[in-house]
Amino acid sequence: MASGYPMFGSKLNYVDYIVAHEFVDDITTATRDAGQRLSMDISRQTRDVIASNEALAADNIRATEIAAGQISDAMNEGFGELSSTMQKGFSRLSYDMQEISSGISELNATFHWGFGQMIASMGRMNDSLAELIQIAKTPAQTAAYEQYEIARDALRRKLFADCIEAIDKSIHGDQASSGYKLEWRFHQLKGTVQLGFVGCDPSLINLADAEQSFQAAARYAEIDFPEHAAKAFLSAGWAAYCQGKMKDGLALTEKALAINPNLGEALFQAAKVRMALGEVDSALPILGKAIDIDRFYSLKAAGDRDFQRHDDKLCGFLDAMRKEKYRQTVPKVREALEQIKKIIELSPEGKDNNAVSQFEDFVAKGANWPLLDMLAVIQYLDQVIAEAKRLPIRISLETERTEEESYQEQESYQEVVVVKPAGWFSKAVTENQTKIRTVTNKRNVTKASIVQFDFCSIPAGTFMMGNTVNAPIHQVTISRDFYMGKFPVTQEQWESVMGTNPSKFNGADRPVEQVSWDDCQEFIKRLNASGKGTFRLSTEAEWEYACRAGSTGTYFFGDSETELGEYAWYIGSRDRGGTEPVGKKKANNWGLHDMYGNVSEWCQDWFDDYSTGAATDPLGASSGTRRVTRGGNYYDDARSISSAGRNSSPPDHRSIFLGLRVVCLSVR
Repeated sequence: MASGYPMFGSKLNYVDYIVAHEFVDDITTATRDAGQRLSMDISRQTRDVIASNEALAADNIRATEIAAGQISDAMNEGFGELSSTMQKGFSRLSYDMQEISSGISELNATFHWGFGQMIASMGRMNDSLAELIQIAKTPAQTAAYEQYEIARDALRRKLFADCIEAIDKSIHGDQASSGYKLEWRFHQLKGTVQLGFVGCDPSLINLADAEQSFQAAARYAEIDFPEHAAKAFLSAGWAAYCQGKMKDGLALTEKALAINPNLGEALFQAAKVRMALGEVDSALPILGKAIDIDRFYSLKAAGDRDFQRHDDKLCGFLDAMRKEKYRQTVPKVREALEQIKKIIELSPEGKDNNAVSQFEDFVAKGANWPLLDMLAVIQYLDQVIAEAKRLPIRISLETERTEEESYQEQESYQEVVVVKPAGWFSKAVTENQTKIRTVTNKRNVTKASIVQFDFCSIPAGTFMMGNTVNAPIHQVTISRDFYMGKFPVTQEQWESVMGTNPSKFNGADRPVEQVSWDDCQEFIKRLNASGKGTFRLSTEAEWEYACRAGSTGTYFFGDSETELGEYAWYIGSRDRGGTEPVGKKKANNWGLHDMYGNVSEWCQDWFDDYSTGAATDPLGASSGTRRVTRGGNYYDDARSISSAGRNSSPPDHRSIFLGLRVVCLSVR
């Protein structure tokens, strides 16, 4: 056992250090949780650059101001002398790693007493025995995996010596089996026990052997499991660091980065080791890359003793990073503000969204914000934009149309009036008198009205299109987000735009029918003339993608016809003929109503520039002679209605079964 190596920066050797931190409350307040619940002391000047109290509280981090004299003896013994800058004042931060950042908690090299337990639970280390036996090619390999399962069970039960014994049998074999040394998992688990962690068996700690075990794990994982090879090299680098072998630790950590340049913990560890070597100018830019991956690495650095030795330079670097991030981000935030404002103005659900005020505050005052506050805005900017784009929108159009109307008015006219009746020997005396009468006339008038269209947000994505005889299955990618009408176009909407209502089954909230594909094009032409957005019929790919809403079955709710009546007006859910008001049946998962039944819906084309997939339409539609319709109608039976079901008609065809739904590609 190599227990005599001094823990770098400490008066204790590594084993005593691990044992001490199982019992002593120092900069971690809950070491028994394997480094998950933590606290750290950082200089006040660095804290001011990194985060405000509000930002810390938002991430469940508690900040307490303390004086230099309150630092415990255990901390001083474990971490050596603090810089003169650090003596000026401290903030103690306490938090739960799992609550603040999933990325930074996967591996936790700074809080080293929990490191071993972290790596023992990584990714493919926990593949089930059944999965492992499936990849075994020989009886010897099967026996080795069975020993590995025994080792993992021993680790779980804290039987660490038995764990090592079983792992050695996995690698080297015994009287019954030759073992299998090429399995990286075996070496990774062995290195974990040899490295040590809170609650381990100190007699088994051997940092040099741990380093070799991790390197073996990396070597055997590199081809088939490069992600895990990178983490194994990282573990080997940590074992070397804990022995005081700084250059070896750095070299191994850089091997991890060569495999995975975006492994945040490897970037942090490389920066940390360089700081320990005094290579401050090369260490800090590497720390910056780690912070770009996960903003909490700024806190992690502030609480790390290797960085604290150069606290003034760390503080200066973080301040410069803060200013540069603001300069880079302001244009992006301003652009996002315009997008979000436009969507929120149009969305009935957007009134309670406070993102606008937060981003406006960032643009106006963000130059003076601490780094963590600023990075929180940057980190969540794309998420907020994406969430805003998922909001439904309502577009109100002011329409005008000319109508002939009757009206009444008064007019004057001349009438001959007898003022003296005729006598026996004289004629009657008359005169022209002006009189007033009311007449009814006709005139053409232009009327303005407001008509509203509700749209649901449809995200870009890939799906398997088709599943019927006349629509074979193929993969289609919808490459951009769009909005689809929440309902089929109603008679009220059609009449407001077109001035006429061709429908047989009258009702303002019923879907318009008896409209041809050509009629729909004129309707859409008038919508686009409003200047409120870019509208058209959906393509078939868009229609089916939106209808499925992520589903793969016959219907978007499953495969059972018995549920269809909850979602569709069709012959099995009606006791009379004709259409029904829209929106009375359940919507699909993306908020769209009446995708099945009521009226079939004209589609624009088979595909367009925004979707990719099959080049040939099986029905020969979109050729100019026929156009595709989707969704089925009120007179169809369940077998004729499905997400993939389709039909076609000539573009001039009008029918009581045919209506439309529009999509919006952009709003203005």
